[in-house]
Amino acid sequence: MAMLKNLSALTILLAVTIALLPRATFATVGIPDCAKGVTGDCGFGFFKIIVLGDTSAPTDECCRQLVKAGKNCHNQFVESIVSSRKPIKGTISDVYKRSNGTWNNCSATSSVSPPEPAH
Repeated sequence: MAMLKNLSALTILLAVTIALLPRATFATVGIPDCAKGVTGDCGFGFFKIIVLGDTSAPTDECCRQLVKAGKNCHNQFVESIVSSRKPIKGTISDVYKRSNGTWNNCSATSSVSPPEPAH
């Protein structure tokens, strides 16, 4: 019986660790200053979509935040993930494809205009 309790506790601990791993991974990736207007929930959602291959669509609010931050900021975030050597789903090319798809979807559906490029 004691063995069963220990096994159950270990299983629960493992499940919690696995559940928190992507969020912890997101927190350790260098977030560019330009992305400070993107909430943690939206940033984590983009991380799951772009890096982990989650097929859900970002919310309208998250898309507004992304477009407001701008394409250059979005690219900086993706580059920081790729250069961090964090585990990704698929290849680096897949990450870029998901990144471009996310940006294109958000910029096409958002009512916010992206910022003007700096000269």
